[in-house]
Amino acid sequence: MQIIELTKEQFDKFAFNHKNHNFYQTSQYGALMNRHGYIDIYVGLLDDGNNLIGATLILSYKKLGNFKVGYAPRGFLIDFNDFNLVATFTKLLKNYLFRLGYIYITIDPYVIHVERDIKGNPIPSGVNNENLIELLGKLNYIHFGFNLNFETAKPRWNIVTKLNNSSTQTFSSFNKETRNKIRKSYKRGVTIYKGNRNDLKLFYSLVGKKHSRKLNYYFDYYEIFSKNDMFDIYFAKLDPAVYMKTSKDLYENELKYNSEITNLVQKNTKSKKKNKYISLKMSSDRLLSVYKNDVVNANNLFKAYPNEVVIATSAVIKYNKEAFFLIDGYNEKFKSFSANHLIKWAVINEFTKKGYSSVHHNGITGNFDKSDPLYGLYEFKKGFNVEVVEYIGEFNLIINKQTYNTYLRLSSLKNIFNTKNKHS
Repeated sequence: MQIIELTKEQFDKFAFNHKNHNFYQTSQYGALMNRHGYIDIYVGLLDDGNNLIGATLILSYKKLGNFKVGYAPRGFLIDFNDFNLVATFTKLLKNYLFRLGYIYITIDPYVIHVERDIKGNPIPSGVNNENLIELLGKLNYIHFGFNLNFETAKPRWNIVTKLNNSSTQTFSSFNKETRNKIRKSYKRGVTIYKGNRNDLKLFYSLVGKKHSRKLNYYFDYYEIFSKNDMFDIYFAKLDPAVYMKTSKDLYENELKYNSEITNLVQKNTKSKKKNKYISLKMSSDRLLSVYKNDVVNANNLFKAYPNEVVIATSAVIKYNKEAFFLIDGYNEKFKSFSANHLIKWAVINEFTKKGYSSVHHNGITGNFDKSDPLYGLYEFKKGFNVEVVEYIGEFNLIINKQTYNTYLRLSSLKNIFNTKNKHS
């Protein structure tokens, strides 16, 4: 067996058909990161019959003189159930990368740690890859640990909607609150449309505060991935005129119903149905108050935005019949319109009809306690009939131990120096 460098075409063909395929292990992602300071290389493992049986994209950059540090995002693409293959691939890759001047590489394989239920509890009879983690430890991989939050390069905890062939069944599988928010969003005048390259500045205005990526990063994302029809941008826009009409209709209908209930209360002061009608009247009064506020808000919105306003957005990556929500954002002023719910449903509905297998909602934390500050992220996503996915996590594979120890000492000194300066 031997490690060889692959062309992008060779790598993509192998990666697309691998069971651990994901859009991070593509030449498109390599090209994107190449524009942002990384060197992208593609390596493969040939067996004795010259068959390609493993591969990975490695992103690298110089860290200590001419020495390099690498990262295989959601890699490697090998059969992790074959422990002999994992050991062989590791040994040969280390030798190969040592000759190229690497200190270490980081991996975060697209491999489940423990299969979980919707509440995050382990499924006793489900997948369990503890033995793989033990093997990687014996092969001198250093495990970052079983982190619960977003401390690693890619989220260790994700959440996924598995699709079937029926949009109706898919929608019915969502929880009641999610379905109601989707319907309410649509009825209040929110609609979804796809954008294009000309809309990237608008897109960035809604997502830019979520992390340090600059606008040109998304221009590059769009340009590179769109060449293979792998990138879509969705927008939710609100039509205040529709919201105003809907609010007015709801208020007037409820006002009519409230009047009818009031008459029934007055006519049944001594009837056994009195308490029932009083209860209905109180519920109607509460709704009237809500609808009245909606009418006021709708009128104000119509004055401020007579033509429509974009209130939310999402970027979606498409790869091998799977869709991945890359990032989303919304205007806080319009949070009550649940536009992100409607966007997710629009995406799920579209890819259900196209025969896709799953939609990935991206990261959550591994803390399922309601007291967790980020519990709302999980609560929002779980409404879409999802599965919780926990990956085995992040590992460092040390290539050059001596240089790695020197690198750690220099990093520690740099941190001490920076800390002293912060407090001086």
